[in-house]
Amino acid sequence: MSKQFSRGFMPALSFVMAVAVIPPILAQSKPPTIRTIMTYTVKTDRAGDMAAAIKEYNAILKKALWDKSYTMWRSTTGPTEFVRVDYHAKWAELDAVTSKDPKFKEYQNELARITLRITDSFLTSSRVVDIVNPEISLPRPAEMPKMIMVWTAHVKQGKMREAIEMEKNEYAPAVKSAGIKLYAFATTRFGAPANEVRSTTGLDSWADLDEANPVRKAMGDEKYRAFSDKMGGLLDDYRYEIFRYDSELSYIAAK
Repeated sequence: MSKQFSRGFMPALSFVMAVAVIPPILAQSKPPTIRTIMTYTVKTDRAGDMAAAIKEYNAILKKALWDKSYTMWRSTTGPTEFVRVDYHAKWAELDAVTSKDPKFKEYQNELARITLRITDSFLTSSRVVDIVNPEISLPRPAEMPKMIMVWTAHVKQGKMREAIEMEKNEYAPAVKSAGIKLYAFATTRFGAPANEVRSTTGLDSWADLDEANPVRKAMGDEKYRAFSDKMGGLLDDYRYEIFRYDSELSYIAAK
């Protein structure tokens, strides 16, 4: 994908979205399920400058008392990437434009300068909007995990309903009984193929992968193998990626 303006940081454009992950939010009866994921592939020599610019951007959000939170994640596998994740309760929230918000009137010159630094720091950017399924996902935790493992898969044509039912009826119950603190399952709505699904599992460290798979333990070996074989037959492909939470680059609005 060719380089785009940073929609998440560009004050003149709608504020951005969300790979994979879950910001702490105020308790509410119906938590936001619209998730936007903006992925930036960073130039190898500009990661430090991009991080510094994002911190300056967040400082302005804080001064303006911006009331929307977002989290930032750094890739630990694959290309050097920064990933911004936002949650929205309504589609109308994606229409918000910071340049038109009175809170930012006195900061427009600063925001424009910072945005230029950010856009000059990455090679490409991409935006995906997905829908988190609350029936399959765990309630969002108040504290971010240190890392997440993201599983992205493409379901074979005509098999989406079956794949989601398997996740809901077989995998999700095992996740809950396994004591996992963060698990989210989502289907893509915009920005990627419609057959794309994504799950996110919280980790404390790489060392977690040395331990026995807690979901397999909860299911039992035989049931887990049967589930894996059947689910594998419903997929065209899948991949795993690991990201680390960056608390210094994330913006958590004051409650």
